[in-house]
Formats: sequence, C-alpha cells, structure tokens
Amino acid sequence: MERSEPVTWDGTSPAVESIRDAVIEHSAAGALRLVLQRLTLHREGRPAGTHEVIDAIVDVGGNLVVMPLAETVRADPASSSALDAGFARLRADLEADLGTTVDSLEVITNADGTRQVRFVLSVEVSPEEVTGRPPHPAVHDGRHHISHHAPALDDLRDRMAGPPPGLLQRLRDRLAGLRRTSS
Repeated sequence: MERSEPVTWDGTSPAVESIRDAVIEHSAAGALRLVLQRLTLHREGRPAGTHEVIDAIVDVGGNLVVMPLAETVRADPASSSALDAGFARLRADLEADLGTTVDSLEVITNADGTRQVRFVLSVEVSPEEVTGRPPHPAVHDGRHHISHHAPALDDLRDRMAGPPPGLLQRLRDRLAGLRRTSS
C-alpha cells in the first residue's frame, strides 16, 4: 500500500542531534530551518537508489530563500561521514519502533530548537520523477517547505527576530544614523 503523506514520528533518537550537528556548520548564520530528506527511489517496483535533500531556509530581506547545502556537506569528509552515521542510526531507531522500513525519512530542525522526524512507509518515486519539474510530491526540499509551510516559517522568522524595537531604541537608531550622515 502506498502512503505518500508524511507521518510525524513521536519517538526520540540521539541521531537527530547528530544529523543537525553534521549540517549546521555549513548553513548560513540565522538559518530558519534545516531540511534533510532521504527518499528511496524505485523503478518498476525495485529499489533504484536514494535521493538526498540537504537544504537550509534563510530569510533574505524578508524573503524566504532556499540555500542548498548537499554539495558543501558532502565535500567535507567528517560532516559527510557523521551525517551518514546519523541517518543510519535514526533509520535503525525508527525501524525498531515501527517494525518496518520506510521509503522516506525527513529531519526538520528549526532555529528555535524544535526538531521533527517525519516518514513515509511506502511511496513509489522514480529517479526521473525526482528531477522532473515539478518534482514528485514526495520530495520535501526547501522549495516544498516554503510553498507548503510558509505561514509557519513566517511565524518562526518573526519569533526569532524578537520583539520590535521600542520607541527609545528607534530614537537612538535614528540619532546614530543622523550622526553618520553628518560626518
């Protein structure tokens, strides 16, 4: 049976933190969300490789932008090895809990420290469907998150920015700006 909607895992694993640690040093400071996915590909019912997503979602001038990290992470042998070990451990923990394998495994880490593991038990995605435009709906890269989870990302951005500056701070900022322009 194919189930293409991800399910959030209610279990825990230290591997989630290991996965985050392997990637975080390669993302931009202030990244709102890290999105990682390992998707098993199939061709005519047989395994045909794995598709990997490693993206950061950042705020650039009020716009949510995807920053692909896969090449950078994979170019660093220590990070690449740690990421593979983390995913292997997470997959083992998840499969021990569920009693079955999964075709899609996602790790989502938000700037506020919240983490989520999502999975899909069975989904048929071919290598061609991953690279097609649009990609298969099971591909949950940064673009997918921006398209489907924009309100949550906007809320996260607002919470991470903190409260708006008060009147006194705005006056200080304005005076400092005036001093710079008059110099």
